[in-house]
Amino acid sequence: MLNVTAKSILAAVAMSLALTACGDKDKEKALELYSQTEAAIEARNYSGALVLLDTLNSRYPGQTEVRRQALCLRAAAMEGIAMDSIESVSEALAQATLDVDKWRPKFKHISSSVGLDGYFIPAGAPEKVMTTTGIQPRVSEKGLFYIVANVEGKAIGLKSLEFVDGAASISSSAISASRVVKVEGSESASFNPEDLEGIGAWLKDHPGTSKLILHGSRSTATVKINDKLRLQLVDCYEYSCALQAQRLASIKREKFERLLATARDQKANLTPVPDDSSK
Repeated sequence: MLNVTAKSILAAVAMSLALTACGDKDKEKALELYSQTEAAIEARNYSGALVLLDTLNSRYPGQTEVRRQALCLRAAAMEGIAMDSIESVSEALAQATLDVDKWRPKFKHISSSVGLDGYFIPAGAPEKVMTTTGIQPRVSEKGLFYIVANVEGKAIGLKSLEFVDGAASISSSAISASRVVKVEGSESASFNPEDLEGIGAWLKDHPGTSKLILHGSRSTATVKINDKLRLQLVDCYEYSCALQAQRLASIKREKFERLLATARDQKANLTPVPDDSSK
């Protein structure tokens, strides 16, 4: 019979063999994930490759050699994502630029005489500050659609705008009294993009819009919307959309170009470590 010491040694050896076998099994599975990642990259499934790499890291944290080799695959996947994204966003940027170029000649820039930002208005719109009750659609220098409203000679406590097309209508958000400028009994206020959410698209889809109601805390004022004013509103909205699309696409392309440069730097600095364990 084996003595206690021999039994202890055999038990230790058995445990060591079990651990070695377990380690080899894990390595095989880790290498399988590595191969699947390579295949995913070859198939240009870069997002899928990143999922496989995340699985490799989370399931087999002890397989440092395989995970180290996989760093090159991660850089290659990120490079692929960046290149595909640049191609896609470049198409969007080209289209937005065409749209901006189409709309730009139809607008004129108005510079501020009091040190404020300038703005764009449709070429056929009057440049003078409004002296009657009504509205003027504008596009800011940052490409944002907004509306200036004026109530002449009457203090209604201006709060919101409502556009009416028959039985259909849409209203702006209510603004605070602190945003209303009062001069000699008249009131004026700028309604910003967040106040006008959905209104530009609604006006585009409602060519029969014929009335504007300026709602106040004390009373209301009504303005007729003719075809010229409605088209100016829609043109400002669409020019703003084109400018915003161009700006967003440009920002995205710069982001993906930085990602591409980072991924290529990583690829250049990473060299897969050959597996010599079978020798």
